[in-house]
Amino acid sequence: MTAIDLFLAREPQEEGERDDPYDDATGKTVRAPVGNLTWGRGYFLKEIGSSELFDVIDRFLVGKIEAQLMPHSWYQIDPPRQSVLLDIAYNGGVHCLLGYIHMLAALDAKDWATAQIQCTTSNPKLKGRYEALAKILLTGDP
Repeated sequence: MTAIDLFLAREPQEEGERDDPYDDATGKTVRAPVGNLTWGRGYFLKEIGSSELFDVIDRFLVGKIEAQLMPHSWYQIDPPRQSVLLDIAYNGGVHCLLGYIHMLAALDAKDWATAQIQCTTSNPKLKGRYEALAKILLTGDP
């Protein structure tokens, strides 16, 4: 399996799935004040939201992230560990991942134990998620 496949297999459980648009900071459903919340080429979000569409969008977005990571030497590791980097970049952006300088240096050196230690977050809501990601960095097991 590729790093993208491994990340996308974890992502629905990590992120959850909601058909209604919501505020990612509060989790509250967002309602259009007048009319329907619409996007793109007139897509009524309430009607087009589906697991199938989410899968297509995910593969597109994560593919764009991977293209940004591919040139870096620290990304030239096995797919399970790459999937951890995709996970962090997907959630916080590539700029957030690049802030993990000690973790990335450890990955570049194939120092899995240090990479595990450096894979942390100050966000208590993400603590369990990052513990699972850190374990993947240590073991290489998806």
